[in-house]
Amino acid sequence: MAPARQDEVDMRISSLALFLCFVACGSSSGGASTAGDSGVADTATPDVVQPGADSGPESGSDAMAEGGTGYPAAHPPMPQVTNLGGPVMKAPKFVIITFAGDSLAAQIDDLASKVASSKTYWSGTTSEYGVGPVASVLDISVAETPAANLADSDVQAWLAAKLTGPEAGTLEGGAPWPQPDANTIYMIYYPSGVTITQGGGTSCNSFYGYHNDFAFSAGGYVTYSVIARCAAFPGTSAIDSIAAIASHEFVEAATDPQPQDHPAYYQPDADHAAWAFLGGGEVGDMCASFGNVFYKPADLPYLVQRTWSNKAAAASLDPCEPAGAMPYFNAAAVLNDTVTVGGAATKGAKIAAGATGSVTLDLFSSGPTSGPWSVQAVDGLSYLSMGGSPAELSLSFAGGSSDTATGKNGDKLTLNIKVLTADPSGGELFMLVSTLGTSMTAPQTYWIGLVGQ
Repeated sequence: MAPARQDEVDMRISSLALFLCFVACGSSSGGASTAGDSGVADTATPDVVQPGADSGPESGSDAMAEGGTGYPAAHPPMPQVTNLGGPVMKAPKFVIITFAGDSLAAQIDDLASKVASSKTYWSGTTSEYGVGPVASVLDISVAETPAANLADSDVQAWLAAKLTGPEAGTLEGGAPWPQPDANTIYMIYYPSGVTITQGGGTSCNSFYGYHNDFAFSAGGYVTYSVIARCAAFPGTSAIDSIAAIASHEFVEAATDPQPQDHPAYYQPDADHAAWAFLGGGEVGDMCASFGNVFYKPADLPYLVQRTWSNKAAAASLDPCEPAGAMPYFNAAAVLNDTVTVGGAATKGAKIAAGATGSVTLDLFSSGPTSGPWSVQAVDGLSYLSMGGSPAELSLSFAGGSSDTATGKNGDKLTLNIKVLTADPSGGELFMLVSTLGTSMTAPQTYWIGLVGQ
């Protein structure tokens, strides 16, 4: 269950497969959005995050006792994506690379320009991490056809060749290719028919896109991203499917430009390591698997992804920013044991294989909700495999055999957990899915928990 280093395979099938359901089936509590003809969210008005909430072991005041009216009720803190010491981009420069004959090239170029100029999206997803406004956008159309099968090492070699040598790196008109520095992101959009292998997986099968870095022969590092051309998601245009992936990579490349060599905002804090198991721990990964995080801002006519906000999480607000309608609601698992999973210590519930234990859930919301919400407990392995693997945990709420219970801000639920099969990593994952209402578009939120031996 330990998360494999991504290098950086960010937009995985295990994450974006959920997008297919959430576009048609539901939305996050941040989904103050309206569905357009494509069936996806068209607009959303971001809330202003008010930082400064207590992010200690129990957030909230003495008035936020069980069943009280204080908002939010006391609960364990939400995760924080930690900076491992690497740099972030203070003045990002987008270099957009397409290939001759790409019918979507003009829209891909326009996407980058619109992301750079958006008054809500770019600053709303990156500024709290020290990333500045986009300094420039350069569009490059390469007059060549890439090979049908490429390894990530081939991508690096090709890009390095374009950046070195007096002729190999010459653009149309004689201008040299822009040289790499601490603020430059090379975004490579491969056309249909090109398959990229990276990290043991293949594009459109294991992932849709990734970002990475490599050492440059002239010094420093090259930050680049690969966007594969896969079939459009159901009900979504080809350019919006690309934009959903690219927006994720724009934000993560700026907040973690050197994931291989000097990681920055790369993973959640040690107590919340389980949150990275769904698809990675960078700021885009932390939201990609949850709810309707793909939307169209009012000033950006493409489908983009909300990403994790440490400030919002610390304030018990919707952590996937820019957020939409409030209030935010969730069920937090109280995990007080230290368990070792994949060789790393983290917080979880220690339950031996074959044994049954219990975990308390603290329900909280940032304000009054329209009523109680349901909480469903889901086995993590079965969820990640889309039902293709047998469950490792049997989950039921106290007082019955059901895996679903209801409650409101300040309530506490008891979740009984039986370990059916011990995972070789030493830990088993579970997910809590909170749903407010019963409609197909009812808002949902999520919490990740861990059992260890």
